[in-house]
Amino acid sequence: MPTQAYQFVAIKKARVNIDYHISYDRHLYSVPHYCVGEQVELYVGDKVLDVYFHGKHIASHVRRFHPGTSTQPAHMPERHAKHQQWTPGRLLNWAQSIGPDVLAWVKTQLQRKPHPEQAYRVCLGLLNLSRAYPAERLNRACAIANQRALFKLKNVKAILQSNLDQLPESVPVQAALLPQDHENIRGAASFH
Repeated sequence: MPTQAYQFVAIKKARVNIDYHISYDRHLYSVPHYCVGEQVELYVGDKVLDVYFHGKHIASHVRRFHPGTSTQPAHMPERHAKHQQWTPGRLLNWAQSIGPDVLAWVKTQLQRKPHPEQAYRVCLGLLNLSRAYPAERLNRACAIANQRALFKLKNVKAILQSNLDQLPESVPVQAALLPQDHENIRGAASFH
């Protein structure tokens, strides 16, 4: 008889994103930067997530059951060409070409993470919305998101899909309500 009980391990394939992280169950796990754009295999147990590339073990993380990011400093690139094509400056320039509110939203994303590379995915997701929506709409949606402290990409997408960005900024205030005199309106004398 085996000394330890059988433990189920899920095996999945994943593609390494530009930010050298893979996503599993809404949590991001880092892998060595040389795997950017490559397909890897995940072996996921109850406590550990192992990553294999061409049959070789390249990373191991404690399994997390909540959204977030697990990054090992050794996985971060120093001067890798694939990774260096995207820099915070390049993202900020693209955001600025769309509008000032898009720029503010992207800046906030880059500043919220301990490493700017961790925000590349969400920033690129937002900037790619400029292919589906005019710059004015995307800029207005980011203005609404900035005002309401909405820092998730799905929030900006929801603003655009619901056309909230196309509503007037404020509804003009009607003339002040004046006391009305009508036979169906009772005055203060009617109440005890």
